[in-house]
Amino acid sequence: MKTKNSLNTDLTRRSWMVLATSALAGCGGGGGGLGSVTASLPGTGGTGVYQGSISGFGSVIINGVTYDNSQAVMQIDGAVVSQDLLRLGMVATVQANRVAGAAVGTASNIDVWTIAQGLVSDVGANQFKVAGMTILTSASTWFYGVTASAPFANGQYVSVWGLQADQEGERWTASCVVVSALLTEVVSSGLVKVDDGQTTLNGIRLTVDAANKLSDEVLMRVQGTWAADGSLNVISAKAIDNTLGTQAQGEVEIEGVVTTAPSASGFMLGSISVQATPSMFSPSGAQIVVGSRVEVYGAWQGGVLKASKVELEDALTPSKVKIKGAFQAVE
Repeated sequence: MKTKNSLNTDLTRRSWMVLATSALAGCGGGGGGLGSVTASLPGTGGTGVYQGSISGFGSVIINGVTYDNSQAVMQIDGAVVSQDLLRLGMVATVQANRVAGAAVGTASNIDVWTIAQGLVSDVGANQFKVAGMTILTSASTWFYGVTASAPFANGQYVSVWGLQADQEGERWTASCVVVSALLTEVVSSGLVKVDDGQTTLNGIRLTVDAANKLSDEVLMRVQGTWAADGSLNVISAKAIDNTLGTQAQGEVEIEGVVTTAPSASGFMLGSISVQATPSMFSPSGAQIVVGSRVEVYGAWQGGVLKASKVELEDALTPSKVKIKGAFQAVE
């Protein structure tokens, strides 16, 4: 696992406390804060919804597009933050007005959500576990709080940002991992299971009240604290992906991992059904398979993402990371 923290962007304890407690501060519940938007085709100008991992600063760069965020409301786990707390690799959803024919835009909202928080276990080759989830890592994963003298290890408390890597929501590809001081909050994402009155997520039994009642086979991000019996007391729960699909009426751009073998008519991107033909793959002749990381451009129709273009991503390398200006220390 390659550690990418040479830019001295590690979070201080105070900064991390803001990040880690932000979900509690913003846990009014509900669906992820996209709001109701009418979007236009990416690149043609107009307001759109764009989702992907952050690849640069000096503004915020996502999927190769530079968004002016000087007037944007930026949130991490539902709490308003400044850009100082954003990190390379964090997966963000952006509402923005794009300039026609140019890879620039002006963001009005930038929302960032962790997919996992908790203690690390079962560290292996390019993967580890946290909160019942299997987290996959690669050369494109950004690690913060990891050094040669303090390597990544079992028992560390982490927060993870990333992309769904299987249909069941048990495996996720990490784009950003932050190691911090131990906190009590636990976050787990995946398919909720309800059977004979018992609710589980990633093998963890959930204790829920009426306000947080969960439905079977729904992909959720759940936050809570451990109970003495090993169950998770749910504090807040948020649906994943379906809010993007139902609220973003129009054209969108989404980065994700292919989770089913592409057919002549399409594939699954995480838990999103994508309608696409091989002629839409870019570059021409690209071999897109299960596990491929892609960017999909298209429109929502009846809960299905109808693609106009599917672009295969290369692994993120330092040469593709853009940083304008200097990071300032966060006290």
